Amino acid sequence: MSTPSLLIIDDDKNYLELLLEALEGNFDVKCASNLEEAEVLIINNDLFDIALVDENIGADKGSEWIKTKVELHTVATSFVLYSGLATEDAILKGLECGADDFLAKPISLLALNNKLQKLITYQDKIHSFESEICSKDRVINVSMAQASKYGSCMQLTSRLNHCFTFEKIRDEVFSFLYNMKLQGCISFYPISEEALYFSSKNGFCSPVEIDVMKLLRIKPRLYRFGSRTIFNHSLCSILILNLEDGAIDTDIYIDALASVIECIGARIAFITYKNSLVGVQSKIQQAVSSTKKMIEISKHHQQEVMNEIVQNIGMSFHVLDMSDEQEQYLTNLVHTALKKHSQDDINFLEVTQLLDGALDSVNELETLNLQQEEVVDDLDDEDELF
Repeated sequence: MSTPSLLIIDDDKNYLELLLEALEGNFDVKCASNLEEAEVLIINNDLFDIALVDENIGADKGSEWIKTKVELHTVATSFVLYSGLATEDAILKGLECGADDFLAKPISLLALNNKLQKLITYQDKIHSFESEICSKDRVINVSMAQASKYGSCMQLTSRLNHCFTFEKIRDEVFSFLYNMKLQGCISFYPISEEALYFSSKNGFCSPVEIDVMKLLRIKPRLYRFGSRTIFNHSLCSILILNLEDGAIDTDIYIDALASVIECIGARIAFITYKNSLVGVQSKIQQAVSSTKKMIEISKHHQQEVMNEIVQNIGMSFHVLDMSDEQEQYLTNLVHTALKKHSQDDINFLEVTQLLDGALDSVNELETLNLQQEEVVDDLDDEDELF
C-alpha cells in the first residue's frame, strides 16, 4: 500500500518544520508557506490525499481557499482546516468551506497524526462504498437491460400471434433483430409448398445461406457453431449470425429465440390451416354457384320440353280425328306430365334454397376472417408491453 500524501500550508515556517518532522514517518509530506507555493506544488504533484491548511496564511484565509478548491477535485481528496481560535464562528467556517475536519491550536502532534490516519481510513471506507455502489449500479443496469430484452422478446411473441402472412412474420422477426443489433436469416417450410428464405441484411438469402439452412434443418431445435446459432422447427428456422460466446446477452437471446421459434411454427401451422380453409371456401362457393346455374339451365330446358309437348298435343286435337277414348288418354298424359313438372319445380326450389344457405355460410365465414384480421390490426397499434 502506498504512503498517503499530505500537503501542509502555513505561513509559520518553524511550525511547518515541526509538522513535517512529526508526520513524515507516516505521510509523504509537501509544505508551502503561502498559497503561491501551494499552487506550484499542486501543479507538480498528483492529487493529495489530505490538505492541512491554516486559517490565517498572511493576508489570505485558508477557509476561503479551501472553498474554491473543494469542488474542483484537483487538489486533495480531503481538507483539514486548523486555527488558533476554536470559536463557534471558526468551526462553522470549517463546515461551510467544505473541510472534512477542524482542529484548534495548539495541536498535539500525536493527536494530529491519529486524526489524519483516521481520515485516511475514512477515505478508504468512502472509496469502498463508492465501489460497492458502482458495482450495484452495474448489476442493476445489466438487470434492467436484460429485462428490457426479455420484454422485447415477449412483445415479439405477442405480435407474431397477430400475423396472418409469412411476410408479416418475417417483418416482425427482422424488426426485432434490427433493434437487438442481431443479424440473421429466417426460412419457412409450409406444407405442400416450396420453402421460403429471407435475410435480415439483404432481404433475400444468398445461395450459400440457403445451403447452410438446408444443411442445418436436420439439426436439433437449438444448434450452435461458432458465433452462429440456428433455431429449428419442422415448419421454420431462424439462423442468427452474431451470437458471440461469453457475451452477457447471448443466453438471453438463446432462451428467448428458442421460445420464439415455437411460436412461429405454431403460427405457420395456423396460417397454413387458414389458407387451406380459404381454398375450401372458394371451391365450395364455386361448386354451389355452378350447381345453381345448372339447376336454372335444367329448369329452363324442362320448361321448353313441356311447352313443346303441350303445343304438339294441342295441335293433334285439331288435326287428328280421335275417339273419346283417345282424347281422354291424351288428356291424362298431359295432366301427368304437368303434375310431374310441378313436383320437380318444388324439388328444384328446395335444392336452390339449400345451396343459397351454403353460400350464405361461406360468406359469413369469410366475413368473420376479415373481421378478425381487422381487430388484430387495431391491437397492433396499441400492443406496447415495454
